[in-house]
Amino acid sequence: MRNQEKAKTPFLRFSLHVSRRNDVPWWIALVVKASFIVGALLLCGIISGIFAEGRSDGFIMFYKYLIEGTFYSPNTAIATIWNASILLIIAVAITPAFKMKFWNIGAEGQVLMGCLGAAIIMKFVAPNVPNIIALFLMLFMALLFSIIWAAIPALFKAYFNTNETLFTLMMNYIAIGIVAAFSLKYKATGDTALGILNAQTHAGWMPELFGYKYLIGIFVIINLVVALWFYLKYSKHGYEIAVLNGSVRTAEYVGINVKLVTIRTMILCGAACGAAAFLLTSGASHTVSETVVGGRGFTAVMISWLGHFNPLQMVLYSLLNAIITTGSSNAAANLGYSGEVASVLSGLFFLLILVSEFFIDFKIKFKLKFRHKEDNNQPPAEAKPELEGGK
Repeated sequence: MRNQEKAKTPFLRFSLHVSRRNDVPWWIALVVKASFIVGALLLCGIISGIFAEGRSDGFIMFYKYLIEGTFYSPNTAIATIWNASILLIIAVAITPAFKMKFWNIGAEGQVLMGCLGAAIIMKFVAPNVPNIIALFLMLFMALLFSIIWAAIPALFKAYFNTNETLFTLMMNYIAIGIVAAFSLKYKATGDTALGILNAQTHAGWMPELFGYKYLIGIFVIINLVVALWFYLKYSKHGYEIAVLNGSVRTAEYVGINVKLVTIRTMILCGAACGAAAFLLTSGASHTVSETVVGGRGFTAVMISWLGHFNPLQMVLYSLLNAIITTGSSNAAANLGYSGEVASVLSGLFFLLILVSEFFIDFKIKFKLKFRHKEDNNQPPAEAKPELEGGK
């Protein structure tokens, strides 16, 4: 006969349970998010101190250069707000599509095509007409090009049910190719890019306000963001988008034309991207190239998600992105480490903020159970009788 073995009880039992939180108080969300932002800043300072070779003060100096590169003077402060504003308007531009679960990842290409439309007017028309007319024509062409580029995937989605994520993503690369071809064709002799347009006459350039070239663009973007927030929250079209976010069948049941709303919403997104393109071309770059948008179309996706599709909440994250990106680059230049490290710092910063969203939306419970002493003296487990013949 086999020896009966004693039943073994684990010394430690561990369990993990994750559940979604319901109705999280605003102050809890604020405390969690603020804690992660502070923690992310501390982590960036620690990493900066590690890479600042030969500098024992790298940790402290990171924050000094962070402030110097963003808010040290009126010029740097306005430039930081400008960078945040451009990112903000692009994030707000894709938000209406996201709210109806149309995953528009093509903001980079839509803005880029708008920049191309504005640059065409700036190069071929602006030198021959008054500047105010040139600016209106640039705005019109930027809106037209961006709307067309946004409407194409919307039409295919509405009538052929194509995958909008892949479609809009591929449209980015087509736009980059078109802009690269234009820049190569019309570049100056001996140059590798199109270069600054109308550098001597400033034809098609946004005029300065109080001696600062970005102020007009910032004021325009603020008004556009408020208008889009009001549109999404209080208009009938905003209500239809919200219904589509819940269920397409529900929208059809209450009489909403899903195809029309899809196309109309993407036209709105394209128009907002066109406005961003016009401001970027006339107010900052004064040219067009495949890198003029600078990846803001992809970063805007993260800003929109972090802001929970609320344009007013996106202001904070756009500003944080401008601060950490510009400030980290300035710190890298002054502390003597690579610019790639600055990019890593920016990525880690927003990675921790994304993690904070998990702790706000979900609740984690840990359970630890230790074996009691008397468990060692448990009686042996009874052997189960072997049944034969089906008995």
